[in-house]
Amino acid sequence: MAQALNFDQNLRNVRSEINKDNLNEAIKKLKKIKISNDLEQDKINLLFGDIYFKINKPIKAEEFYEKSFMSTDTNIESMTMLGLAEVKMLQGDLNQSIIYANQSLIANQNLIRPKIILAIAKTRIGDKDEALEILNNLYSNQKKNADVNLALAGYYSSFDDNKAAIKILEKFISTNPTNIKTLNELG
Repeated sequence: MAQALNFDQNLRNVRSEINKDNLNEAIKKLKKIKISNDLEQDKINLLFGDIYFKINKPIKAEEFYEKSFMSTDTNIESMTMLGLAEVKMLQGDLNQSIIYANQSLIANQNLIRPKIILAIAKTRIGDKDEALEILNNLYSNQKKNADVNLALAGYYSSFDDNKAAIKILEKFISTNPTNIKTLNELG
């Protein structure tokens, strides 16, 4: 049990480095982790996929995500599908991105990011009403989530409704004045 806790703590440390964009440090830490089963390997593959996605190497990211494609863990499966959805969007394969985002939601309907990816892909293929419905549903349940606010503002901006986009971001900033991503977007 102590080994599992140590493994999970190591993964949290790696995720923290990825979130801070300390990708070289994340890779160093990942390479030091001892793997004792397939589930742990799947978790490592996801993190490598996330790193390669962040450094804009979608083909390499896709390779790592695909290694965890048939995981027995529903959370890993959901995160794998999310990673593949993001890769496919980056590659411009919007239909495949939608398929993977939907599969991610089937595995875990509570995740926010696959819904945002789904809305963005739907917007780009011209299903703007469906995209707006997805984003409005997210917004009504997740008003305090920066990514949701940014996605909804981005939707309005993509249709040159900058007043609506600014209004959403300003409202969010009024309760979260230190959110850098939102401040940057508003600027």
